[in-house]
Amino acid sequence: MLKLSEKSRKILRAIYRGLGVTAVSTVFFTCQYETAGGGAYGMPPDYWENEEILITGCVISKKTNDPIDGICIYINDVPYYSPSFTYSNGMFYIYAPIMDEYTIIITDIDGGINGRYKQQTITITKDQAQTNWDNMYTDPFIILLEEEDDETEAEQETGEEENED
Repeated sequence: MLKLSEKSRKILRAIYRGLGVTAVSTVFFTCQYETAGGGAYGMPPDYWENEEILITGCVISKKTNDPIDGICIYINDVPYYSPSFTYSNGMFYIYAPIMDEYTIIITDIDGGINGRYKQQTITITKDQAQTNWDNMYTDPFIILLEEEDDETEAEQETGEEENED
């Protein structure tokens, strides 16, 4: 076994004390955010609540009051976010950065599989967009879509308007 001089032992003790203090202070620094279960590591608990908002709603046919499947929901002027599509129950869920107003574009892109619906653009405020987790399914944000007329369908298929005499 290697014998150390008294001076070497004092130096090593000082190094070990410094490492111990550094380790303890690092642990306390990372545990500064508290949750109900104790310390939290990583991002503060309210990080996502400050950065994004969950917008939910239901798209319904104005004529039949039935939910519409496969409708594209897109938030205008929000880069780097993907559009969302309605599920079979007409519900959609989309995350967006927190803003004062949202311009939402609702488009039927499936080519008439579930009927043809007119594109609609709505503007809502942050308060209207805020999802209330308690009533998300019982009282969702409702969007009514109108069906396209048969004349509009014929114009799209032929690419020209019909002439009336």
